[in-house]
Amino acid sequence: MVEMVNAPGKSGATTDVYPPPAAHIRPSFASLPKSATTQSPTEASLKSVKSVESIAANGAFPLGSLRVNDLNQDDQPATPLTTPAIPNQTMEVSKAKPPPALLKGGDVFILDDLPANFTVGCDAMSFNTTKPFPGFKDLPPGAHLIWVAPSESTSSRSAYWIHTPEKDPEEPGEVYVKQWDKFNEVLGDPASHAEERFQKEKLEQIFGSLAPYQFRATTSGKLQIEAPSQEDDALPTFLNNTTIWFQLTFAISPGLLNRITSKDQRTWPVTTMDGVSGEVSMAEEARLYAKGTPQLRFMFPMDTHLINPEAEGRERTRQALDPTNWIIDKLEGATAGGHADDLVGELQFGFLTGMHLGNYSCLEQWWFFVTRLVFRSYNLVVERPQLARDLIQTFHAQLLYNDRYMDGDVLEDMPANAKMLQKAMVTYKARLDEKLLALGDRCTPDQHSAGVAFSSLEAWLWRLGWDLRGEYVRSGNVMLEDGEIVQAELSDFEDEDERGEFAPVVVDLEDGRETGLVSWDR
Repeated sequence: MVEMVNAPGKSGATTDVYPPPAAHIRPSFASLPKSATTQSPTEASLKSVKSVESIAANGAFPLGSLRVNDLNQDDQPATPLTTPAIPNQTMEVSKAKPPPALLKGGDVFILDDLPANFTVGCDAMSFNTTKPFPGFKDLPPGAHLIWVAPSESTSSRSAYWIHTPEKDPEEPGEVYVKQWDKFNEVLGDPASHAEERFQKEKLEQIFGSLAPYQFRATTSGKLQIEAPSQEDDALPTFLNNTTIWFQLTFAISPGLLNRITSKDQRTWPVTTMDGVSGEVSMAEEARLYAKGTPQLRFMFPMDTHLINPEAEGRERTRQALDPTNWIIDKLEGATAGGHADDLVGELQFGFLTGMHLGNYSCLEQWWFFVTRLVFRSYNLVVERPQLARDLIQTFHAQLLYNDRYMDGDVLEDMPANAKMLQKAMVTYKARLDEKLLALGDRCTPDQHSAGVAFSSLEAWLWRLGWDLRGEYVRSGNVMLEDGEIVQAELSDFEDEDERGEFAPVVVDLEDGRETGLVSWDR
């Protein structure tokens, strides 16, 4: 049995009614209630053939779909599929394949039903639309983040991560179709496969109106991409406008996105409201979110203990001071199933999702990475120098991206975390210099490259006023704004000896007890 209606259209659209088809073909609206009529059967049949009246249909299968249910109805041999002879009309079944020539420049991302006056972003650019925006074309290989928001000041944004693989230049790209859900105010999948097919079928008609990936416009909004300045000449090549997005996303793979979002698919949705597994939330805050809020799962959650439970003695102390071995075990352990790029990929995902969508949970996860893992793993430059270099360069690219492309400032918005990061980097520089100096002639090119990457990062941090050299004056005279000179003592590292977080403190003992303690013994 085949169910068929004549013209393609969206769910809820109006479509002219064709006459009843031949055997084994039934109109999908046959079950609609019949209206009362006083016409003769002949007049009714004639009207159904030439009717200009339309009906509205709602359902999972919109008008225009062709579905084969059963060709062997009533246990009879299958008969060839036939179509009614309708004068001057033909029926064709489209395969919904856009012309390959349109997709040779890269993938296409269609935004269906997106209203006007939206803020739309794609990777390093964003702009305000003055009319419904159809989407993007010529997306190059790599990971891409496309997001939308009802306005610049809105507190909720929704987005999709996609990953375009490397392919032969002659091989056409893919077409992604996402639809704006007006009821839930979120970007989601099309309402049906027929709707997705309809959008792909009309790609040739709208292809010219799609924005190219390297979009430059002056009428539709303000882009966040700035022209290169003289300062760019002193930056490494991986930080220029054409390569910075690759540096920010090169470790984000489909496998990583599947694991973080717990969804094995071709596109990965994320929103402002997504939580992160392992974060500590106040009870009042937790009640504000729905119970079904998606949880992003990182291999290195922020509530984890950076010590292998099986480690004992000196190894346990070493991991407490430097989690390098714990990280390597986590990435390469059989139970974790990790990859060397997973830590870099999670660092990249947390920063971009947090900054572009205003996702506070992802930003908290990013702060955990940079203050507790990346710049406390001092021995990583010796054991895994390529991983150390990639982490340093990614962090450098993130700070530059934050300074050049983003409206907000992750360092200014969280000053307490920024202060903690600065202290961690001071300690990291001292330990890094010690280890590279100890290697001497045994220093490999990768280890040297990691040291050069940190030197480049240190030079860039000077513009923020961050001095990582570590020669700090603990006490001295300071002139105040009114000219008064007072004696002050810095307390940044007062709890640290040799700049180690868990370094021991020398105390005086008396009868086995620390002197100066209050005793309650009589």
